[in-house]
Amino acid sequence: MKNIIKLLGLLSVVLVTFFSCDEESPFIGPNVELTPVYALTDIIGANAPFAINIYREKDLIIEYSTNVNVTSFTSASYADTSTDTSYEISVAKLIGDDIIGYWISADKTTGEGTLTVVTDTQIEYQIKISEKEVYN
Repeated sequence: MKNIIKLLGLLSVVLVTFFSCDEESPFIGPNVELTPVYALTDIIGANAPFAINIYREKDLIIEYSTNVNVTSFTSASYADTSTDTSYEISVAKLIGDDIIGYWISADKTTGEGTLTVVTDTQIEYQIKISEKEVYN
């Protein structure tokens, strides 16, 4: 009698496992891919953000106020005129009706350079820049 109960229990576990795997998941798979960005770090200057990612193939700028607090912005007028030896990038950050210009100039060997932010005034920051790929 005990063997019959064990056999029925084992059979029911096998059947439940078999039939539960038969059904397709109702969830859509993630649409995550690597996206190239220019990563600005070690930003030195008054009220400087912790880091900035400028997306190269999307109209997007991500600013890190700390290493975990981020704010996203739409970008426009992205232009990359970099050479073999230097980074030369310009992009506009859109905040509502306001446009903030970013001009980046840096050495490709060291990654050191400047970020010039233009609104009603002009502020210059010392930065390090690198090319990265991030999941988006």
